[in-house]
Amino acid sequence: MRGYESFRLDRAGGPKGGVLTLVKNTIPAAEVYRSNDDSSELLGIKVFTEDKAMTFFNLYSPPTKPLHLQHLQPASEHWLIAGDFNSHSPSWGYAELDRKGEDLEDWMFENNLILLNRPDDPPTYYSRSWRTTSTPDLAIATDDIASIAQREVNQQLGGSDHKPVIIQLQEQVRTTRQKLKPSWNYKKARWNDFERKLDENCRKLDLQDENLNDQAEHFTAAVLKAAKKTIPRGRRRDYKPGWNDHLQQLHDAVCTAREAMEENPTDELVTAHNKAKAEFTKVKLQQLRNSWHEKTQSLSMDKDTFKLWQLTKTLNNDRPEKRQTVLEANGEFQTGKIAANTLARMYQQDSTVTLPRERTRAVREQLQQTLIHDKANSCMSSALRMDELEEAIRALKCKKAPGPDGISNDMIKHFGNNAKHALLKLFNHSWRSGAVPSSWKRAHVIPILKKGKDRKSPASYRPISLLSCLGKLMERILNRRLIWHLESNNILGATQTGYRGQRNTEDQLTLLAQDIEDAFQQKHKVVGVFFDLSKAFDRVWREALLLKVRQSGVTGRMYTWVKSFLHERSARVVLDGYHSVSVKMREGVPQGGVISPTLFLIYINDITSAIPRHVSNTLHADDLAIWSSAEHTTSAAHRIQDGVKRIHQWTEDWGLQLNRVKSVATIFSLSTSKEKVNLKLGESALPQVETPTFLGVKLDSRLTWKPHLEEIEARGIRRLAIMRKLSGTTWGANSQILKTVYTGAVRPVLEYASSSWNTAARTNKARLDRVQNLGLRTVLGAMKTTPISEMQKVANIEPLEDRRQAKLLIQGEKHKRLESHPLHNKFQALTKNRLKRQSPNHQLKAQQRENADILQPSPDQCERLNPKPWSPQSQRFHVRMSIPGISGKQQQSDAALRSLALEEIHRRYPASKWTHAYTDGSAECATKNGGSGVFIQIPGRPPETLTTPCGVLCSNFKAEVVALHTAADFLTSLEETPPKVVFLSDCLSALQVLTAPAEHLVEELKKSLNDLSQKASVVLQWIPAHCGIAGNEKADGLAKDAGRQEQPETSLSFRETKTLIKHRWKTAFKERNGGYKPDQDPIHRLSRAEQTAIFRLRTGHCGFKAHLKRIGVAESALCDCGAADQTVEHVLNTCTNFTLLRNQIWPEGATLETKLWGTSEDLKATFQFTTAAELRP
Repeated sequence: MRGYESFRLDRAGGPKGGVLTLVKNTIPAAEVYRSNDDSSELLGIKVFTEDKAMTFFNLYSPPTKPLHLQHLQPASEHWLIAGDFNSHSPSWGYAELDRKGEDLEDWMFENNLILLNRPDDPPTYYSRSWRTTSTPDLAIATDDIASIAQREVNQQLGGSDHKPVIIQLQEQVRTTRQKLKPSWNYKKARWNDFERKLDENCRKLDLQDENLNDQAEHFTAAVLKAAKKTIPRGRRRDYKPGWNDHLQQLHDAVCTAREAMEENPTDELVTAHNKAKAEFTKVKLQQLRNSWHEKTQSLSMDKDTFKLWQLTKTLNNDRPEKRQTVLEANGEFQTGKIAANTLARMYQQDSTVTLPRERTRAVREQLQQTLIHDKANSCMSSALRMDELEEAIRALKCKKAPGPDGISNDMIKHFGNNAKHALLKLFNHSWRSGAVPSSWKRAHVIPILKKGKDRKSPASYRPISLLSCLGKLMERILNRRLIWHLESNNILGATQTGYRGQRNTEDQLTLLAQDIEDAFQQKHKVVGVFFDLSKAFDRVWREALLLKVRQSGVTGRMYTWVKSFLHERSARVVLDGYHSVSVKMREGVPQGGVISPTLFLIYINDITSAIPRHVSNTLHADDLAIWSSAEHTTSAAHRIQDGVKRIHQWTEDWGLQLNRVKSVATIFSLSTSKEKVNLKLGESALPQVETPTFLGVKLDSRLTWKPHLEEIEARGIRRLAIMRKLSGTTWGANSQILKTVYTGAVRPVLEYASSSWNTAARTNKARLDRVQNLGLRTVLGAMKTTPISEMQKVANIEPLEDRRQAKLLIQGEKHKRLESHPLHNKFQALTKNRLKRQSPNHQLKAQQRENADILQPSPDQCERLNPKPWSPQSQRFHVRMSIPGISGKQQQSDAALRSLALEEIHRRYPASKWTHAYTDGSAECATKNGGSGVFIQIPGRPPETLTTPCGVLCSNFKAEVVALHTAADFLTSLEETPPKVVFLSDCLSALQVLTAPAEHLVEELKKSLNDLSQKASVVLQWIPAHCGIAGNEKADGLAKDAGRQEQPETSLSFRETKTLIKHRWKTAFKERNGGYKPDQDPIHRLSRAEQTAIFRLRTGHCGFKAHLKRIGVAESALCDCGAADQTVEHVLNTCTNFTLLRNQIWPEGATLETKLWGTSEDLKATFQFTTAAELRP
């Protein structure tokens, strides 16, 4: 219900019934009582006014059940109960007194309650069976409520047998004291004006002599001043979806008929009322359906995907309900600012660490010792550069909530040159001074209710911190440098995968699964412990963190800035428009900070050094697991107990806490006998479980994966419900939208960590196939009998098993190049084959054998997977990735593309002044025999042509990069380098990687371009491909010539290998489908109803009698014309019942192929035919 918070008590054991209380979401309210026994359904809500709390009960008592209210003890004041009591007494209009009425009157007398119903009030209920009226709906209250209450019976509402009863209390109800801030409407923003006005404002700023806080404040004011003039603000009003004037007229007619019927219940008036009610109900339901259908049909992937995913989250109950928060603390209810203060103090307490004085003194002394030597390398001290700022801005995500200063990422991404230079000056002031502006240290904390938790408990709310987007932008720049330092010096532990490039949770799960399977092959058992750290980020001891930062080699300006970043931080909780008092966050890394996860990795980095030998571990941020295998459980348990003891001691030394309830132990064994291990965590016994959950995956003691697959099957089916809400077979979102929802919201659930559990039995994995098949039927509107292969083909969705195999192979190729991770050696080791069981390594080696022709078998032949590089040199060349007027290849003709591109080239880069270097690359089948071609036109000189073979195994991307590299090296080597050079490339991806950290090949290209930029002005310009631009066509021909030359053996990067693997699987899938091209099939450009009908007709699995007879639904397959079975071909081509209609819609001689596989217009004509013929495919 829009604008209301719902409190509901559903009826047990049936699909209908129950009670519902709706409270305006600007009024604080909390549930205080619920009862759902045989006698009644009763729900109690406490509502908070300016100076008191009022309790309202909502009751339904069935007519045949006794009314037991003795257990309900009303308060002496501010109390009301209302509902359908189904009890009789002359006191409220009945002729007789029944047992329920007598009990109710006694209960009211004993508790000094007053009936709000007046003797002259009209009846509230009409019995259609007896054609009589009565008053089962009562309201009872304490005398203080009765004195301010006015009860009124209204006209009927929506055709219900009960009339609505309005009880008005003459009481001032507190709503949200502060109005919600109007939000920025970025869709209507005038971004060009914003950029211009902000640049004007920044030109007036004098950032030279001001202190840092003043600089930050004045820059923020300049941004907001420009935003207020160019970006509209406001909030959308509530509305009634689907309601219109016609519905209002029908509803008024029902009201009139109801009044007439109650006054004189004749057969004619009763019939008139029933007809009016039936018509209103019918039109109302249809209007609501139409409103929803229009909403789903308006969804588009071409415009704004944000709208789709917001709707998807709402349907999945992932978006928090808008309501006023009521907390219960120390036996009292709290709302507004008091509740906000309670949460603020709780979050402040979470960031408090208590340690012995001796320990804090020792750490402080160690820290002072590290400060004696302070030599900083360039990444720790060199000034921040414009190319770093622009790279950080490109990485920002839009539509994120701003921090307390009100500046959003959307605004930052539209900064002009003056604004960027002013911001860079501010950043460098902060960097040089080693200080962080005070405004960047303040956070607004938004409490978010955890799913399924008690909304009245303060502990049920997760804090989401909103920090200044400007401050986070600077953090992003420094975080790049810090990560590069940690990774390039191998400072982070090998088993840590949290917040690190090319590492993820699936690596950890695969490592664990591989070790357990290896142990089973050796007749060993595995004892594992899965730790849970309580509020680890909030409890980081800052002084100890600074010590570890220093010990990690962080010095100079970086250390000084991080120190300032951590200290003097404060936060205010924002709750229902109220702000709490500002509280100081004493410890912890700042929630929501970009650099905070990296600092946490430094803090927890040495926890694994406490783990003894012969005990393995994985660590993903703060998720830690240890395990050990041995022939006898006692041996493994002894090692694990030592590991648990050391980890517990580490947490004691560094101020973190282990959750003694959520930390669990498990024995992995193929033995059918149940064993117990007695492990201790401190003084407490460590719980032992059969199915622990680690990193979102449910493990089981025999590693069958059955519990996990059952769980994700259920989750997948729940997610599919979203798709069914978005469309039916004749209405709603089209197949493109539904496929996007499936691949974005459902399939990731089915595939998460598949490289670890793909060893499960086929029968268990088949559960997920059934979920995908149901998803395919939903996407295409197909019948249950439709062949799966046909649905996969048309939807262009590969089988899950194919994707799992490709995923495992990609993971194996990654770890072949990632020497620091334990899986590198695991995947190179020989498989153990005592049992028939398979491990991830078994499956990987099988895939590597099958695909040996596109892989390099030895790690020595592969290009290493190194951390993203950071360079102390700035990028001197410019990259332009668009041309004004070009929106996309599919929307514009080749002639239009060529004209716009040449116009831009002649305008920006006239051939008389600029050297034009056209580059292109290609590979046979996009996987082998690559070649690059370069066509260079230097003013006043004859053209130059260059060709370079790129390798036996090669992707198109690599060939394009080699072409750019070849051209740059050639121009640099000239005795007289041209003063202005533009590289014209049709490979957008090759240009995009130049603006961000990338692999070795691209970094070498950047170096060549920077070398050339020292001699000339260099620009890289994207141009559209294959549209007749002469230079581009010549470069394309040269690239193909190079591909036919003798190819060298080259090392493959991970990016290339991943491209080759994906291309192999996609090609195989395409070949199995006979070369079908989904993007060229006009069925995907039809409406939902048209798509569903055409797909069913194509497959023959439709509602025609021939198919219904085949599946046992129809008794006969014979068409109504009696000439033949009712097949698709018969109906569309020969059925005599539709000859006239057929001639009206199609020209003579139209074939079945044209009708089902022709153009969009042909397919629409077929749908028009089936609709006019009243056939339902």
